[in-house]
Amino acid sequence: MIPAGEAQAHAIRVVVADDDVFTASLVGDGLRSQGFDVFAAASAESAEALVAEVDAHALVTDLNFGPGMSGAELLRRVRESSPWVALVVLTSHQSPQLAVTNPQDVPADAVYLVKSQVVRVDQLAGAVTRAIAGLGTEKGDSAPAILVTATQAEVLRKLASGESTKAIAEARGTTVRAAEAMVSRLYDTLGLAESGSSSPRVAAIQLWQQGRIRVR
Repeated sequence: MIPAGEAQAHAIRVVVADDDVFTASLVGDGLRSQGFDVFAAASAESAEALVAEVDAHALVTDLNFGPGMSGAELLRRVRESSPWVALVVLTSHQSPQLAVTNPQDVPADAVYLVKSQVVRVDQLAGAVTRAIAGLGTEKGDSAPAILVTATQAEVLRKLASGESTKAIAEARGTTVRAAEAMVSRLYDTLGLAESGSSSPRVAAIQLWQQGRIRVR
């Protein structure tokens, strides 16, 4: 029998980064139940420091941390400084473009999980194991979704953050009328134009929050 201390020393060390305490606790407890040694971080900045401090084998991170470093930037920085660390994305959205402004920073080989699709603890453990083995995201992991363009994803993300049509127009360097047309086409794509919804903006944000949209 391996002594408890020695078993702990050989456990796979995983940093879990999420600014939602409840989610971080659930993910951390789930991975611990599978034998992983888990360290939690509530921000991308603290997660980056923790990865180096504990000499982590893997990083599991959300993408959207609000103001400050995004999870996408965290993934890029960890990949550059510690390329041996396995990377797992755990986000509410089926495409990174719906979560952050810098989706290109997410390494192509990171294992990608959508929170609403994780229903068993072994899915989390399997994602970490796949990332360590360099196997990438498992085929068929994506759930059925409404497909939008990258531009529509950007507009939807801005709507969800509370930006007005005028602010969207200014950010994209276009007229308010053009921005209104973009928003209208987004609602059409999401099937909200004929839905009878009194507030298509609210309905669109709900679809975004539920992870039911993906960038084509």
